[in-house]
Amino acid sequence: MRDDVIRKVALDIGNDSIKLLIGEMSSDFTKIAVTDYVKVKHNGLRKSDIYDLHALSEGIRTAISKIESIESPITRLSVALGGPRVGSSTVNVRISFEEEKIINEADMEKLLRKAKRQIFGENEDKFKILYKEVYNKKVDGPRIIKQPIGMEGKELQADVHFVYVSEDYVRQFRDVLYALGVDIDKIYLDSYASAKGTLDEETRKMGVAHVDIGYGSTSVIILKNGKVLYAKTKSLGELHYISDLSIILKVPRDMAEEILLKLKSKTIGSNETVTCGTKKIPLQQIKDIIAARTNDIVDFITETIDESGFNGLLARGIVLTGGTVDIEGVAEQVSNKSGYLVRRMLPIPLKGIKNSFYSDATVVGIFLEDMEREYKQNTESIKEANMQIPRKDVVRENSVKDEVDVFLETIDDSRSKEKEEKFGFFRWLKELF
Repeated sequence: MRDDVIRKVALDIGNDSIKLLIGEMSSDFTKIAVTDYVKVKHNGLRKSDIYDLHALSEGIRTAISKIESIESPITRLSVALGGPRVGSSTVNVRISFEEEKIINEADMEKLLRKAKRQIFGENEDKFKILYKEVYNKKVDGPRIIKQPIGMEGKELQADVHFVYVSEDYVRQFRDVLYALGVDIDKIYLDSYASAKGTLDEETRKMGVAHVDIGYGSTSVIILKNGKVLYAKTKSLGELHYISDLSIILKVPRDMAEEILLKLKSKTIGSNETVTCGTKKIPLQQIKDIIAARTNDIVDFITETIDESGFNGLLARGIVLTGGTVDIEGVAEQVSNKSGYLVRRMLPIPLKGIKNSFYSDATVVGIFLEDMEREYKQNTESIKEANMQIPRKDVVRENSVKDEVDVFLETIDDSRSKEKEEKFGFFRWLKELF
């Protein structure tokens, strides 16, 4: 590997296929591109759980063998995990000091450790945090503070939100990769990576429900000001359409898959029938089967938005991605039944990927998140020199709505200051093309 580039490898292990991407960024941050990308079918997972360890291992091995070279072997990569096993919890945490002191980073870390103990108790070491957020930060009273670090006080409190999965679940995937001679650089929440790979900065800021309808599951995350406010996943996806078609139409599974492919590619006969082998199936019958299952997905999406409590804050409505949204009629039904503005969005275009698909969102997001971390780390000294720690308190009004508004404006302010910088990551990213 050349010394003048930063190289990252991203792995998305889906329920139907493995996607492996290699990309590079110049060390002066002026060029970024995908250099290799492969997709490999596999039968190792079912509903995001490892079903066939050997099949999963062989699928990843095949992907690696297709993409690595002697000069650039793959020894380290980042991966995204998710599925119905992912949990999320929010707790209010407070810590007190014997006397007034200036709050520092160590105090914030102590707050996070206490939040973990409150959520997991003695089982703290049995869970892996995939995403965390700290908001409604307060020092000595009811007022919400943008940034407590640098302030003086005797008590610090905040609401802490964790998205997590069991370490046993993570270990299964880690062991598979270790056996192949590959270490894990970073583990991301897959729905967050999908949103990262899909949404532009403005959409993430304005408020949106990002929905990834994949092969084995549907994930919903609510974002505002670029932060994840709520996340949930359910086992509903393309494989359920395939199962329904196979059972109701009394056709083999591979024929049901062929029917879906024809709906995605819109290769429908002129007589409104779909031909599979010697069978001619009325298109309307197929659409009715698709619509019935899509109703379940729409119900899950709207119920998740409602229970999140942020349904009034989605200025950009719902954004759909994932391989299943290619099926004709799915996006339209979500739009008609949900009552929200609904759009399908392909992954952010990157040099080196031609004809990207909705199903590519997660692996693109993993790669972009890795590169953003590199970019931020290398510009940290410049940021620290130009960034002033805010000291002005934001007064909390005596209403739930006002507190939510303040929260959305102040959540994780240490990163939101990037909008004032000359070059934010996404602005810089656009300038590379």
